[in-house]
Amino acid sequence: MCKSRAKGFTLLEMMVVIIIIGTIMAIAIPRMNDMFEVNLKSAIRKLGGAIQYAFNESVIKQTPLRLNFDLVQQEYWISYLSVSGETGEFLEIPSDLVQRQQLPDGVSFMDVITPHDIEKKTEGDVFINFYPTGFAEKGVIHMTSNDGRQFTLLVKSLTGDITVYDRYIDFVDLVPGAGSGSSSGSSISTGSPASGF
Repeated sequence: MCKSRAKGFTLLEMMVVIIIIGTIMAIAIPRMNDMFEVNLKSAIRKLGGAIQYAFNESVIKQTPLRLNFDLVQQEYWISYLSVSGETGEFLEIPSDLVQRQQLPDGVSFMDVITPHDIEKKTEGDVFINFYPTGFAEKGVIHMTSNDGRQFTLLVKSLTGDITVYDRYIDFVDLVPGAGSGSSSGSSISTGSPASGF
């Protein structure tokens, strides 16, 4: 009669399984971080394009435009001022070129700062104005990704370009009480993008 082998794993079998799991993790984790970085940079490029579009279109059409943010749904869109008699309201632009945009998975708005708000907005709706005179309201948009990267986008008033900083920066001259910060960091402009944007 033969004895049956005791059920369980040998030390060698467990070590082989641990090595396989470690190898898979070593390959998968950097790829997930790369995915977050690609999504974040793509979202920043699209948002920069929408800002430049709003700036130019406001001058060309000679009408005020707004870049609207829904910080709960994590989306943004452009609206124009529609005037009827003595009243006016901002309506979403009905165009395939500037559709409402949802941020990609793993990317979110942290807050938006504008001069017309008393404090930085972390939830609800907020907007940045663009005027027919070729002037944009200065704004700061903070974005983050699930892997902890944070970026600050500064909208320039005179050109509609954005400068992107690779960390969270408060701009005290924009909103009283917004916090202290410096403007140092690696910056790029949508007019002449640096590598990666």
